[in-house]
Amino acid sequence: MARVLIAEDDRNALSGLVEILRQEGYDVVGVDSGPKALKLLEREKFDILLTDLRMPEMDGMELYERSQSIAPYMKTIVMTAYSSVKEAVEAMKRGVFEYLTKPIDLDDLFVHLQKAISEQNLQLENEELKSKLQVSYRFENIIGKSEPMQRVFRTIEKVAKSNATVLIRGESGTGKELVARAIHYNSPRAPKPMVEISCASFPETLLESELFGYEKGAFTGAASRKIGRFEMAQEGTIFLDEIGEISGNVQTKLLRVLQERIITRLGGTDALKVDVRLITATNRDLEIAITEGQFREDLYYRLNVIPITLPPLRDRKDDIPLLIDHFIRKYCDLNSRELMSLSEEALHMCMEYNWPGNVRELENAIENAIVLGEGDKILGEYLPISYKLSRMAAEKKESFMDAGETFKDKVEAAEKLVLEEAIRQCNGNKSEAAKILDISLRTMRYKISKYGL
Repeated sequence: MARVLIAEDDRNALSGLVEILRQEGYDVVGVDSGPKALKLLEREKFDILLTDLRMPEMDGMELYERSQSIAPYMKTIVMTAYSSVKEAVEAMKRGVFEYLTKPIDLDDLFVHLQKAISEQNLQLENEELKSKLQVSYRFENIIGKSEPMQRVFRTIEKVAKSNATVLIRGESGTGKELVARAIHYNSPRAPKPMVEISCASFPETLLESELFGYEKGAFTGAASRKIGRFEMAQEGTIFLDEIGEISGNVQTKLLRVLQERIITRLGGTDALKVDVRLITATNRDLEIAITEGQFREDLYYRLNVIPITLPPLRDRKDDIPLLIDHFIRKYCDLNSRELMSLSEEALHMCMEYNWPGNVRELENAIENAIVLGEGDKILGEYLPISYKLSRMAAEKKESFMDAGETFKDKVEAAEKLVLEEAIRQCNGNKSEAAKILDISLRTMRYKISKYGL
């Protein structure tokens, strides 16, 4: 039941309005002056202020402006005579919700009351959403209310207090680096450095010198000593992203660091003690890499002390509205735009799409829509995924309905399409694709061979 405060110095008009609104189901309190209304607002909460514009002790605009510091979410509707419509329009420019001319048209009044309540509810919902983003559904810059993400948050809280080595797993774009930072900055090592490096960004020889450093003259061009990343991270944390891409030689040296907590610079002989916490991340299936001889099993067990697996966005779609709200606020602010909202059509598209690029792809899509879109609404046509969805729908229809002449031909075409989509969603990781399709890896390999995928 919405609460309405009426300020009207004409006592007959006041009692009539109070009675009518109570009959309509509103909780109404009426006073005959602005000062009395302010005193009530200091003690009680109201949703709507319905005030006369011209009153002797305090006019409606002064009452409105002073009430905003007490009840900023309360909506104010001003009642005015025809002769002061110009003042009422000016009042709306200063933030008043609406004005009504006297004598009051009751149907018009009820419509504006409902509009005011709806707008207020929307504002309160947005504030609640912001509050949840700041408290329950947020850990550092990681956002999620879904149960998989809440489990991740709980794990981060526990792990951060320890010195244990952590392996973060998940598809590209799921936010592995954010989890690594959350662990470091919530740990006792937070005052010390956090050093990050993407292992896939360096060839083998350069990666080795980046991690462990080198002495002067270690190789052609080594004109002076270089301190490696492990030394830079002393007493802090080192985060090695894309750990599955390091060579066998670097794997061996990294294993030594984990076992003995010492490093040796390239071209040097001194063993240097290092006190660092190691966090690694990968989107690769390390178990398959081990069976294929591409990753050391003993190193894997050293890295996988505390595993954290980040779910892909398609498995946590409850988080999409929260993430969208966060990115809209972020990029409207960065681009100096009025706060935009997502149309129902665009939200439906976002919920339908599988986001193979995960949170990173969603963020890029929202930034793109804000920069290129017009007006205060993000329409479906502004989203870069719109053409993908229409193309995928057309391809799915054509690919198996037009395949072959027999029922078997069409079934096999549909099966191939499902396999292709699963592999695409998993960024080529066939083991993960087998899991989401609930088939064995052996069956998956047979199907891949059968269809030449």
